[in-house]
Parts: sequence; C-alpha cells; structure tokens
Amino acid sequence: MSTLTELLRRATADEVQAVTRTAFAGRLARGELARADYVRWLSCLQAIYAELEWALQWNIRHPAVGPLCLPELWRNELLQDDLRTLLGPGWYSSAPRQDAASYVERLGVLCDEAPGLLAAHAWVLYATNLPGAGQTGTGMTRALGLKGNAGTVFLRYATHLDGEAYRAHLLDMLDQRPLDGKAREALAHEARRAVREVHTLFETLGRQLTLVQARRESTRPGSWLPRLLVPARGMS
Repeated sequence: MSTLTELLRRATADEVQAVTRTAFAGRLARGELARADYVRWLSCLQAIYAELEWALQWNIRHPAVGPLCLPELWRNELLQDDLRTLLGPGWYSSAPRQDAASYVERLGVLCDEAPGLLAAHAWVLYATNLPGAGQTGTGMTRALGLKGNAGTVFLRYATHLDGEAYRAHLLDMLDQRPLDGKAREALAHEARRAVREVHTLFETLGRQLTLVQARRESTRPGSWLPRLLVPARGMS
C-alpha cells in the first residue's frame, strides 16, 4: 500500500496542475504582478495561514494534530512582515483578504468539528508545489522596486534549506500515522478540496488582473472605443 503522502500527491495532481495553469500563477511565476495584485495575494495567504496555524495550535492536544504542529514551517508571521512592509504599520485594517473568505471558513469549521482533517490542509499548504513555492522573491523584488528581502520574506523562506528539512519532517509525521482505508480516503478528499479552494482563489485573483489590464488598455493613446470592465484571527 502506498504511503499517505503518495496517496495525497496522486489524488491532487490534476487540481495542482490546474492552479499552475491559471493566469495569476503565470504572472506570479514571471514576476509580473502589479503591487496591488501582489498585496492582494499576500493578504489572502495571510488570512489562510493564520487560520490554519491558529487551528493547529488550538487542537495541539488532539492525537492527529499535535505531531503536525511545527512552528518552524508556519507562514503567518512571515506574511505579516511582508504586508507590514508593503502597507505600513496599519496593514491589518487595509489588507484585502475577502477573496480568501471561503477557505478561511472551511478551516474554521474543521477546527471545531473535524480537527483530524486539518492534516490535509497542512500537507497542501506546507508541502506541495503550489505557485510561489519555488520562487526566491528576486523577480518580485525587481518588479516592485523593493530592497533586499523587504516584502518578499514569504517567497524567500519557501526555498530556505531549513524549510526543506522541516517539510521532510512533516511528510514523515503524516506517513507514520496509522490510518485505515476510510480515514486515508477522507484525507485525500479533503486535500482535493483544499487545492480546489486555492484554485478558486487564483481564478478570482486572475479575473481581477484581467480587469486591471482592461483599464490600462482603455487609457492607451488611440484607444477610443469604450471597453466593458467587467476574520480577525492572525493579527499580532
């Protein structure tokens, strides 16, 4: 029988590929995001990671959750640092995180009703190759005129060697869990749901990119034809 992480990888392969093919993922990979788009993405991720990490900490005594509480992997504070750099000390009140509401709500439900399924989200958000996971931040630093690591701490941590070691530890913890077939399938189903939530987020962010591009085109010289333009966890 395959390991749990192999099962999760196979179960989500198509969904992960769908995320990487979105317009937003393409812009991110090329370092071509406008500042507002980059901030919107970071804000949504901050809301998601804050909720997940709060839920893991809240359920640390749960036998299926405790071994997965690895603060060395957590991203909420990294994302807060980036948003503080980009939005200033009052970042929390101005961060546009509404597009992550559905995913945040799901994590809140699992925290209260099915904490064992949080393992699927930990695997998706800490151990899969979703867009942004393999970037160094250099492209966004150049595109946005940032200095040093400022504003790209989250991206740079994704390729840090210590991060790789802790991710390997997380995978080991998942594979060591004694699970029957029903429990394994429940985690696979939840992992697919998690990646679909990410896909929905990237599609939403991509549609907003399209709107921005349309506005830019409508203001170009010679373009005379009218164009149709079509909660508080985590703050520290």
